[in-house]
Amino acid sequence: MKEESKRPIGLERVKKWLYAKGLEERGSGCVLCGSCYGHGPVNPMEDHPGFKTKCPPYEFYRFQRFTPKSRWLMSQRVYHGLDPITPELKEVIYTCTTCLMCQEICGVRNDGYGPWDITVAMREEITEKEGPLEAHRPLLEGLRLYNNPWSQPKNERGEWAKGLGLRKLGEKESSTLLFAGCSADGTSGRAGAVALAKLMKQVGENFVILGEEEKCCGLYANDLGFPREYHRLEEENLKTVKEAGIKKIVIACGSCRRIWKNYPKEKMQGIEVLHGVEYIERILQERQLKFSKTIKRKITYHDPCHLGRGCGVYESPRNILRSIPGVELVEMPRNRRWAWCCGGGGGVPEAFPELAQWNAEDRLREAEQTGAELLITTSALCLRNFACSQQAHLQTQDLLEFIHQAV
Repeated sequence: MKEESKRPIGLERVKKWLYAKGLEERGSGCVLCGSCYGHGPVNPMEDHPGFKTKCPPYEFYRFQRFTPKSRWLMSQRVYHGLDPITPELKEVIYTCTTCLMCQEICGVRNDGYGPWDITVAMREEITEKEGPLEAHRPLLEGLRLYNNPWSQPKNERGEWAKGLGLRKLGEKESSTLLFAGCSADGTSGRAGAVALAKLMKQVGENFVILGEEEKCCGLYANDLGFPREYHRLEEENLKTVKEAGIKKIVIACGSCRRIWKNYPKEKMQGIEVLHGVEYIERILQERQLKFSKTIKRKITYHDPCHLGRGCGVYESPRNILRSIPGVELVEMPRNRRWAWCCGGGGGVPEAFPELAQWNAEDRLREAEQTGAELLITTSALCLRNFACSQQAHLQTQDLLEFIHQAV
């Protein structure tokens, strides 16, 4: 990889934010306010401080070391050689669910960096020096060998599209790509990808898919601290869409949408990236699509962390749901940018399943208390983690699938 040698990895990448001696650098670091986990003074820029419950691992373990602030401080000490990497430190660093709440509200990140960036850099540091957590090793091997975290062989990729009559990249001319995501061939992501493809066909969209050639967007590689794999996937994905002349990418997965949004802007110039719900809201506004069925159900919507805080997509799902005849949308107290995480991200279900399950249970309980009959979301990771709940809860469904049922 040409650019790899130029890229710093680990804590060296974020050293400016790890308390250097100069006052300017020191002012770029954590000021220990505690707002990142809901127990400090409110960021003065906030009109609405939100809820106390902001950090899932802190609320689960109830020890301050499991807060974004402490992860930042621990990273400083490791960077300056004051502390070694220990099993206890790894537990703190890898229990982060990547909910991005700390990144959303940190008052010192006016340059684009924040607590979550430090956590990712610390994960890179750990992986470089000691390798991945054992629970995450299969994810890394899957990315290296199969270009997806689930180690799905290439000849099984794209199975979700069987029988839909979709054309693959290279089989016809098109400037629009439907990017399904790795979860599309699994239980949690298939329904959403299939529904999106059917809706795009219904409105006459000329588009192609990658099928067995589709590679991971790089979500797990980025969030678990595998930078070499992340940049390899990023470069290969960019090369594919650039060479094919793709101008619009419609994505079925909220987490993939976040990663594609984070690809270098200069390399993505001229390419529009939309999640399926953003695309559907647009074609509804253009009157290319209309809802012909009435669905009388009380619904609550769960904002996925990556599509919500990661991409700022909050209103499109709600606008669509409100336009479906018969639907009554009821909100959970923690919604939009203050939405509570499901616990399904950051490799937490694989390494700390008890935390992931507690997180899902807490969110499902909040959804039930609204009186809703159905919990709708737009993330395969959320649906997968909700499905792991060991208690009986209300039904969950992908929003894209629900939309297709109303057409």
